[in-house]
Amino acid sequence: MNLTTLLIAALVAAIFAAIVINGVRKRKKGGRGCGCGCSGCPNAGLCRPQKP
Repeated sequence: MNLTTLLIAALVAAIFAAIVINGVRKRKKGGRGCGCGCSGCPNAGLCRPQKP
């Protein structure tokens, strides 16, 4: 591997890590994962299950 390949791989890994960390932070704050509203979504029960 040369330096350019390593730098590109590091950049892609950093972007991926930032996306994952942002999703985890949103989830902990109670945010939705998809970024859209839950009304009419067929997966609304999976995303945010109803509490009894």
